[in-house]
Amino acid sequence: MTVQHLRGNITAALEQFFPDIPVYVEGDKPQSAYFRLELLSATYDRQREGRYMAVYRFGIRYEQGSLLDAEAIADGLCEALDARESVNPAYRVVRQSWVAGAEERGALFTVDYMLYLQKQKQPEEEAELMGHFTEGARLK
Repeated sequence: MTVQHLRGNITAALEQFFPDIPVYVEGDKPQSAYFRLELLSATYDRQREGRYMAVYRFGIRYEQGSLLDAEAIADGLCEALDARESVNPAYRVVRQSWVAGAEERGALFTVDYMLYLQKQKQPEEEAELMGHFTEGARLK
């Protein structure tokens, strides 16, 4: 799963659970309250040979809305993202947090996703493995 797939999954959750609040991508900003989604950080950690763990932190900012609405939406975001996680088990949510908005900035909801990545095998490695198999080696 790529970052773009993960972004699309979050956007789908927002559109499904909050159909009246648009997700701003680019162009003219909506005149009413809206969500803005951004990748805040990506961390990669080598776990074992050929296996890596990635943690992506996304920020979902609720702009031009009241603080009370933002608090209610924070609870709804937890439910929405949890529901989408059960649909796509390729990743899992490891942490969610909410920070009240500052002056000129909307409330920020952050969510950390963890997924495991496999290192891609090189074609030479595959050819080498196939050579061993054709010489009588057996899978165990």
